[in-house]
Amino acid sequence: EYVWGVYWHWMPDYRSANALGAERPLPPVFTGAPTQMRCMSHVLRDIHDYGWTHHIQRLMLLGNLALLAGVRPTELVDWMWESFVDGAEWVMVPNVIGMTLHADGGMMATKPYAAGGAYIDRMSDYCGDCTYDRKKRVGDDACPFTTLYWDFLLRHADRFARNPRIVTQVRAAQKLKDVDAVKDRAADVLHLLDTGRL
Repeated sequence: EYVWGVYWHWMPDYRSANALGAERPLPPVFTGAPTQMRCMSHVLRDIHDYGWTHHIQRLMLLGNLALLAGVRPTELVDWMWESFVDGAEWVMVPNVIGMTLHADGGMMATKPYAAGGAYIDRMSDYCGDCTYDRKKRVGDDACPFTTLYWDFLLRHADRFARNPRIVTQVRAAQKLKDVDAVKDRAADVLHLLDTGRL
C-alpha cells in the first residue's frame, strides 16, 4: 500500500527523477552478456528462466550494481518492468526510483541501498566460488561490488556527508589509504561493465 500510495502521490514527475545524476546506459550484463560475477550470473539466469527473482536479489544485486555504476534510472525501470512476470509500472517506478537507485534524493528512503561484496556474502551463498574476491577493493580479482561501493561513497561524499545513516561509511571511504587505487580500479570495472566483459 505504501508503494501504491507513493506512485499515485508523486507521479508523473517521479518517473524522471535522477537526483544522483546517473547517466550510464544499462550495461550489457542485464541483456545477456556473460559475466564472471557469480551472483549476477545466477540471478540473471533465474530471470531468463522464470521471469522472476526474489525482491532481495532485485535490490541487493541488480539494483545495487545499477546504483553503484550510475545507471540511468529510467533504463533500469523499463528493464525491470519488461523482465519480471510481476512487473507493473506502479510497482517498478517507486521501487527502482526511490528504494533501489535513490534517484528521488531521499523522498522514499532515507539512504541509498548501497553495499559491497562483504554484505552480499553475509546475505547469500553466491561468493564462495566466485572469480572475484569479496574482501578486495583493488586488483584484477577485486569484487566489482566492493570496488564500486567505495567509489560510490567517494563520488557522492558531498551529498551524503550530512546523512546520519551513511556518514560513517562516507568518512571511512575518505580515510582509505588506497583512494587513488580504488578510483582507478573502479574506472576499469566500469569500462569492463560497459563493454560486457566483467
